[in-house]
Amino acid sequence: MANRALAAHEAAFQLVQEPSAFAAMSSLPHPAPVLFCLTGMDEPVSWPLCAAQAAQIAGLHPDKTISAANIHLDERFMNSYHDMHAAMYRTYVPHLGPSSDVYMELSHLIVDDVGDADSFRLQPSNDDTVNTTTFGMLLVLLPSEHTGGAVTFTFGGHSTTFDDAASLVETPFSAAFLCATITSAPITSGRRVALVYRLYYGDVDGPMRMVPPAQDAAIAAFRAIAQSTTQEVQCVGLELEDMEEQYLSFASLTTWEAGFVHVLLAAGTYGVGLASLDMNRNGVIKAFEPHPTLLHLPPPQSTAFQCPSCVPVYWPTRHRVCIVDPVTVWDVLEQRVCERHGDKAAAYLGVSDTKELLLGMLTTHDLRQLRRERSLSFLQKMQMLLVALKDVALSAAFLDAVAITEALVATKVGPVVHCLLSQHGWEPLQASVLGLVRRWINSDPDATLQLLTSLAGLNTKSVLCRPLRQPYDAELFKRCYGVMLATPGLVGTEMTRFDRGPTFVTGLFLLEDYVTRLVPQRQAANYVSQRLPLIFVPAIDAYLFAYPSVDRLLSSSPLPLLDLAVGLESAVRCHMSLPLPPTVLETIFAAIRPMTADTLTAITTNVASAVLFLACVSQCLDTSLFHSLVDVCGLGLLPTVHSIALEFPNHALLNQLVAAFIDTSVDALVDESQWPEWHLCPVPVRPNDESFAAKPGVLILVDALAFLERMAPSRARAFATRYLQRLPTTLSMIHDRLVPVLTRLGCHSGAYDVLVEATIDRFAALPHLADYTLPRPWTLNPNHCPQHDPYEIVRKRRRRLSETNACCRRERKPVIVLGEDQPFPRVYVLEKVRQPGDVADAEWYMAEKMRKIHAHVSAFVTTLVRQRQDDDAAASVTNAPPAKRLRS
Repeated sequence: MANRALAAHEAAFQLVQEPSAFAAMSSLPHPAPVLFCLTGMDEPVSWPLCAAQAAQIAGLHPDKTISAANIHLDERFMNSYHDMHAAMYRTYVPHLGPSSDVYMELSHLIVDDVGDADSFRLQPSNDDTVNTTTFGMLLVLLPSEHTGGAVTFTFGGHSTTFDDAASLVETPFSAAFLCATITSAPITSGRRVALVYRLYYGDVDGPMRMVPPAQDAAIAAFRAIAQSTTQEVQCVGLELEDMEEQYLSFASLTTWEAGFVHVLLAAGTYGVGLASLDMNRNGVIKAFEPHPTLLHLPPPQSTAFQCPSCVPVYWPTRHRVCIVDPVTVWDVLEQRVCERHGDKAAAYLGVSDTKELLLGMLTTHDLRQLRRERSLSFLQKMQMLLVALKDVALSAAFLDAVAITEALVATKVGPVVHCLLSQHGWEPLQASVLGLVRRWINSDPDATLQLLTSLAGLNTKSVLCRPLRQPYDAELFKRCYGVMLATPGLVGTEMTRFDRGPTFVTGLFLLEDYVTRLVPQRQAANYVSQRLPLIFVPAIDAYLFAYPSVDRLLSSSPLPLLDLAVGLESAVRCHMSLPLPPTVLETIFAAIRPMTADTLTAITTNVASAVLFLACVSQCLDTSLFHSLVDVCGLGLLPTVHSIALEFPNHALLNQLVAAFIDTSVDALVDESQWPEWHLCPVPVRPNDESFAAKPGVLILVDALAFLERMAPSRARAFATRYLQRLPTTLSMIHDRLVPVLTRLGCHSGAYDVLVEATIDRFAALPHLADYTLPRPWTLNPNHCPQHDPYEIVRKRRRRLSETNACCRRERKPVIVLGEDQPFPRVYVLEKVRQPGDVADAEWYMAEKMRKIHAHVSAFVTTLVRQRQDDDAAASVTNAPPAKRLRS
């Protein structure tokens, strides 16, 4: 998958045209191998041009221009002449970047002693096709002494000067597009002699490049990226071609690479450098060469550059402050704000504008340097600075940049968003809030809806921040809701449904109810209601926003039953007046009925509770639906229905169904194999002592007795009696079943006395436990064997390693096998060889376990007996008749 953070950079790079200069100039390191005669002259022209021949040429050609027809080249020098053309071709063609093959044709010779730029104009060719395909000119200076006459080429606001003050033993030349404007400085002495060639395309097949391509689009795109506050990538590198890391130089760049660097520099908002990186050390810089036109560059040891070879790296100018030292930048910003220096403070790394410094730090929240001990977090620092600066544009830039990540969770971002909206009002920040919703709904839909419902004051459970409570704030939520529903594939695609949970569904229902039912009833919440009666608000909103129905949206989506049922239940609990969508209810109830034990993993206690709650609220509960839940959840449904029954005490059908279910569950409560798994039961509250930890069946029994007690105490006592009749009378059953129930069941329950009496009687009838006086199996006699001391050392250090050096059972030797050459051998198991009269390990452990259970139950029964005696004594005192008064 492509890196989204690099998408903007890649798009801008695609706009970079093939590099093409409007002029290119260089020189050959030898005189021009040219020998020719001019018409009217008997001798070939000599080099450097002498005064006599110059006067003769001026007399023959007063206009200083000699056409190609009057130039007669010496055939003996033709090979050298062509070699000169080829060397020039290899030099200027890469810079001009023509669209196809380039041909040269001699136009004329000039002998200029005043600096006339018009003399460079090409003379028409006899071939019309050549005239049509001509795109440039080549100027070759021949040896001639003169002073002045520098030639300047200008195009698109850029200029380059061709100064021919070179040695007479060199041959300067310059090639340029015809679109370039040519000017010449005056020649103060001597004369300039030059050959002017026509550059034209041959064998044209396609568009011809007649002017150098403009890089304005690419420059504008890169400038926009540098000025953007939402770009996460701050430093980008592209691999170089054929550059050795020890010889970093901008002069060694290829034409393409140099053209790209020119685009970055032309943008005026980037720092550029060449870096050689170590592939084996995570991009550690080995060499760094900054561009000579830039200042305040990051140091070479900066870890901001991450690329596998020699690269040109570039970064927005404002981001150099966080590349160099983000911690120091925070300190500088805090000092400026606290001391109220503002923009008059001294520049830091060349940036004096406080706003620019802060904009450069908007995307640095993932840097580990900021997470210092006892320091403020990124959001705390940013909130403090934004509030202090009171700049709407900065606050909008923060909202445009902030995103939910592992470092920034919604619970931390929500209060900052609320703070900025409270400070500036929601209207100046509306566009940024809508952009935030548009970004978050794709990456974290749950957090998006939590934020919106919290700001609107709708969510009473997962609150991220305080309600906004501003005039006409409903208009903001209407637009946020519309942006969210307009997101493609919001709930209907298979790939996105796993990111949507109950929180997402809850938020959808709450927001829909808010914008479609609650807001139109509030006079001060709408713009329209200030000019028109409230009765027109729903019609106008429906026309402006045209929200799709959440009922229809969710009922046709692949969202699992967990999200729909639990999400709708949470929404109803937040606002009991929320209308229940019939289509979604039908979808939920229809999904429950066909479930079997094979699909048990598809439903949890939360789902069962949600389904029962919705069925009771909507008056859709029936025997079939209840039995479907019983078939799927089994005993795990009892705690759920008990809590639901407490919320609907007057629901006759529910109470009747639950009571019947409990009456038929006595055998299942006794049989531990029929108990549900822990994940299908509410998580119990365990005491600190693990011996009091209750099993699922115990908790379910407590809920069953509590429900029956609420209906009729006599039913609770009858149920407890039937439960005791089926429960074995062993010590383990008393400890695991009766003791935990009595510790959780109130003493005022009708079943409490029945269970107490049974516990006391059953414990009294238990046989005595065997008393083991022998030592623990792992206790060794010091005289057992000569290896006792190393055994004790190893046992105390609790070494459990890979090799097995244990007692040799097969040899039946009463020693521990330890290596003599290793004072602390690696031991996996240390086992004492059982001697005659020793108790087996399993037998000893079981006896020890039963002894502890017996002691615990004995103490518990003693407490119960004492409580009964105290209760009987208190009752006897209360029931005694009052003493008679004696008459005196």
